[in-house]
Amino acid sequence: MQLLFHFQRSIHRQRLSHFLQSAPMPATELLYKTALEQPAGRTLVINAHADALLTALHEQSSKLDLWQHFKPENNAIRQMGLNATETLQSNNGNYQLILLLPSKNRQQTHYWIAMAMQMLGDGGKLMVACANNHGAKSYEIALKKLAGNIVSSSKSKCRIFSARKTASLDREAADSWLNAGESQHVATHGLISRPGLFSWDRPDRGSELLLKQLPLLSGTGMDLCCGYGLLSNYLLRTNENIEKIHLVEADRLALDCSEQNCIVWREKYESHWLDAASEVLPGNMEWIVCNPPFHTGQTRDVELGQRIIENGCRSLKQGGLIYLVANRKLPYEQVLKSALKSCQTLIETEGFKVIRGVR
Repeated sequence: MQLLFHFQRSIHRQRLSHFLQSAPMPATELLYKTALEQPAGRTLVINAHADALLTALHEQSSKLDLWQHFKPENNAIRQMGLNATETLQSNNGNYQLILLLPSKNRQQTHYWIAMAMQMLGDGGKLMVACANNHGAKSYEIALKKLAGNIVSSSKSKCRIFSARKTASLDREAADSWLNAGESQHVATHGLISRPGLFSWDRPDRGSELLLKQLPLLSGTGMDLCCGYGLLSNYLLRTNENIEKIHLVEADRLALDCSEQNCIVWREKYESHWLDAASEVLPGNMEWIVCNPPFHTGQTRDVELGQRIIENGCRSLKQGGLIYLVANRKLPYEQVLKSALKSCQTLIETEGFKVIRGVR
């Protein structure tokens, strides 16, 4: 038994050595690698991303918790054999180490940083890694303002910086960041939303244009990539003959807001936390409305919208309708023509187009 233990430990060290020697590395690898070089006890990763180093971190840590609200990334972590929760609970405190990868939204990232400080035990460390061209310097300055002294270094066009939870913590600033990043009522559209969601603080022009082209709808349909529920809320308010609307969204934070915005019609909606590009969607739909995303993180990804549309079309019953809005230059028509009996552009204006398809 002891021989087996030493063998497993040797294998782990060999794998770890292999991981640590790899370079150059993006922010995710830099963060995990640095954490492996300074083992800690109870550890949390906020906005965790799948990476081979995450397995090594799991093997090293006495207790590793992972949080990821975005379904495709959450799925990728689970495919590694690790568990990732979609809910970040601030009462799960006393972490010795928290690792954080920023989002592309500044207010959302500040919220996560303040939340991390709340969840650390006294003397616990928060470690953040970010690419230079994604705002690393500004986040470093923000953490220093919040926590006082920090330790910082640069590598591979990234910055990694850390701070400990001490009496120097600016609790007034932390509370301000938490309040600004929470789900909140937004006056410009009258709905619940939060920083980090698509067009979170104003109705996006594409969705407004789509709503103007929709007929009265009835029966059962789907809001595909529903976001915080701008389309669903409008449809439920103005179409009394809708029997059921399926809210489909990959971002758990957005889906939570969508549920709140449709709560008045609780018996008429069903929510689904799904990767609309790859997972099976609810079927036998009479209609679908969709404003598909075309970015993966910071990167433009035209194929993402194409996969979502193709998957959505499979959910329509024969004769079912799909209404979607997109940037005028995005090549979605060929996907629709391949999957449907017919499609037509209803309007093209202000850089957008609204397309109607029939299966």
